[in-house]
Amino acid sequence: MLTMEELLARELGLDVIGRLAGGERGALAVEAPDGAAVVLKVFSLDEEAGVANALEVAARVRVRGVPVPDPYWMGTTSGCVYTLQRRCDGMVPAVFEDAHAAQMLDFWEAHRDAMPEGGDWPERVVHALVAGDVQLFAVHEPVLAAGGEAAVLLGEIIDVGSSADPSVLRRTDAMHRDWHHRNLLARGETVTAVIDWEAARAGDARFDLVLLNYWCDVYVGTGVSREAHERISSFTAAHVEPHARRVLAALVALHQLWFVCAHRPERLDETVTRARRELAPYWTS
Repeated sequence: MLTMEELLARELGLDVIGRLAGGERGALAVEAPDGAAVVLKVFSLDEEAGVANALEVAARVRVRGVPVPDPYWMGTTSGCVYTLQRRCDGMVPAVFEDAHAAQMLDFWEAHRDAMPEGGDWPERVVHALVAGDVQLFAVHEPVLAAGGEAAVLLGEIIDVGSSADPSVLRRTDAMHRDWHHRNLLARGETVTAVIDWEAARAGDARFDLVLLNYWCDVYVGTGVSREAHERISSFTAAHVEPHARRVLAALVALHQLWFVCAHRPERLDETVTRARRELAPYWTS
């Protein structure tokens, strides 16, 4: 039986090459009628406005030098929203090396004040910590239902939100929102593309740093070199002041807890352990 993505590819006249590895949503490598190599992703119709905004954010940072796939566009059908993007040269590196880390930090600098019109990110973050927010991938109910240590962590996260001052967060940056060590393509030491922009929005680019630092902490010595880890850790410490990091670490933890409780419950114990070890110290120390 064909998947929804495969049915859509057929409807759009695209030849399916195969499913790409990695990612939670899944993506198809397809070929356009003119022979162009393209990546197809599919989303629900209620995500249309968010995806459209995300691609606008991606376009803003592309002109600032971030290697966002180009072209990268969105379409709709009666049943779904989809994105198509040029399939870029390179592969996800087996190990995130120091050279990759240095380039990702250079790209991150281009996100600062890329969205001067701003938005409601600081207020949304605080509300998400206290009560949850599905658009921020931070829903409380699955975590409460899981109970145990996950619910204890959620209680701490709620306390962080209850005492948080939104003014410690920025609102005029571009945010990727999944800025981690495997959302890039590289050819050797050169990063050729940063991928997976469909959740991008205006807000505080330091969230991306805190998220990248978290995953580097988790995978240092395996998927992340020790040199890359040290570079990311030092840069994050220098660029995210403690009050903001407290709030952003809590949001990263909430996102991780929500995702595994709702979609990957078999990963809950390891996720709780990681959050307690890598994130909780920023709000408990």
